[in-house]
Amino acid sequence: MLCASAALAQVENVPIANPVYDFLLRAETRGMLPHFSLSQLPWQRNKIVHALELVRSNDSLLSKHEKAVLAEYEVEFEIRHRNNAVVFYSKTDTVQVLSSKMLSDYEKLIYRYKDASNAVAVEPLMSLDYINLFSKSDSNYILMGTLGGRIYGTIADHVGYYLQVTNAAKLLGYEDIAYVDNKYFNNTKYRKLNSDADMSESHVAVEFDWFYASIGRETRLNGAGLKQRVYVNDLSPAFDALTLAARFNGFEYRFSHNSLLNFPLDLDEPVWIEGMGAYTVIPPKYMAMHSFTLLPSWGEVSFFESVIYSRDVDLAYLNPLSFLKTLEHAQHDRDNSGMGLSAVVRPVKNLQLKGTWFLDDIIIDNIGTGYWSNKTAWNVAGIVSVPKHNLDFGLEYSRTEPYTFSHFNPQNSNTNDSVLFSSYIPPNSDQWNMMLQYWWGQRYPVKLNMSYTRHGANIYDDAGNLVRNVGGDPLLSITKESDPSGTVVFLDGNLIKTFAVELSAGIEIIRGFNLQLAYSYQHANGINRNYARAILRFSDF
Repeated sequence: MLCASAALAQVENVPIANPVYDFLLRAETRGMLPHFSLSQLPWQRNKIVHALELVRSNDSLLSKHEKAVLAEYEVEFEIRHRNNAVVFYSKTDTVQVLSSKMLSDYEKLIYRYKDASNAVAVEPLMSLDYINLFSKSDSNYILMGTLGGRIYGTIADHVGYYLQVTNAAKLLGYEDIAYVDNKYFNNTKYRKLNSDADMSESHVAVEFDWFYASIGRETRLNGAGLKQRVYVNDLSPAFDALTLAARFNGFEYRFSHNSLLNFPLDLDEPVWIEGMGAYTVIPPKYMAMHSFTLLPSWGEVSFFESVIYSRDVDLAYLNPLSFLKTLEHAQHDRDNSGMGLSAVVRPVKNLQLKGTWFLDDIIIDNIGTGYWSNKTAWNVAGIVSVPKHNLDFGLEYSRTEPYTFSHFNPQNSNTNDSVLFSSYIPPNSDQWNMMLQYWWGQRYPVKLNMSYTRHGANIYDDAGNLVRNVGGDPLLSITKESDPSGTVVFLDGNLIKTFAVELSAGIEIIRGFNLQLAYSYQHANGINRNYARAILRFSDF
């Protein structure tokens, strides 16, 4: 009981890179996590501990491979006894990692201290990332090296903190090959300055009984689905948020005020490089959002709402309990509001249905007429777990109507640093996605993802000038010149059909050190692109 009590004193969030979320998706599908939902990530460490304990309570239903994976996570999250080795000693940890323990199953840290109500851990992060494009060109590979660290913990049971800093640099090869990974493509320093890629995420969280608050910059996911996240995804750079939440048994209300990065104004003043430098002018941009979520034992029902605005902080949107659509009208209809519903239904064990519907704008009288302002995005998914064969299978359909996520003021679009953050597919697109996941007793399952995407892109001439706007870009809304009729045709424009397959697997060689392998194939309008990737990594990040 004392060990369990100490394990629960963990208020900080666990980043979405941790593969425990894949395992929890399987447990959720199998009906082992009533009153839980994976629609909003990341989770706090103590919430993951509670979920793993619920999975263990269903021990008789678990396969041999599931038990092996669960046991690994029970050790990692200290539900079971964990051996630790550190560089610098503390009162609770005095085993030296710079010894034979480096090649053992001991948890390897720089420093660690933990008692019944306080905890701190400092971990190193490092990786070698090799990417090889299969092409006739000699400039088809890159080797990236990353070093960094993270510190996290809890103070007096109620205050959690987390800081992760990494720096990646090209060791061999060609810089643009790394763009297959969004974290490199979206890193301004790496892409625009041809320099290293430094990244950081952090937060401070406070929890008292039913009340929760946090402030920080971290990668988040929001929206029910298999692959698609209609509300908030991880394609754009991480952004900062102030969050307030009230959480009770089976109900949660969450409010957040987010700071987004707008695109630079096109001024005549000199800049060091396009969009960067001391003279660059970037207008402020914020997003207020809240959600009411019911969590019955059979799933989830959630109503969410958001508004994006580009000016100084507006007190009207800082009110944590409000109806944002009405406030947006009261503020003279300058901003970009949206709302939606998400749901998760588990009718029987080993099956769950997930879906999200996002309403950007609508005129009810014009439903079914092709009117441009009826802007919505939605997805629906089914996930099945097969306990006997340790398989998870999922199928999902997603659709985003033309002009969705755009606004007459492009600064108010659903973008962060010009990257769409509200959907994995752009406006005027749909996608079928299939997922197959096999658990073989390791913390990393073997994954197969297949997708078929159709996108109606805007049409440009050879000089890059816009010829026809069909609603395929979140940064371009409709104008009388682009479409005088005010009607749209779904998938109109330059139709791009993309078939993609990705196969990935990983193995933990010894505790902390893991090898990730992936192969990706993509065929779009007669053009093939495929690459292989191998990452030797210490810790998950």
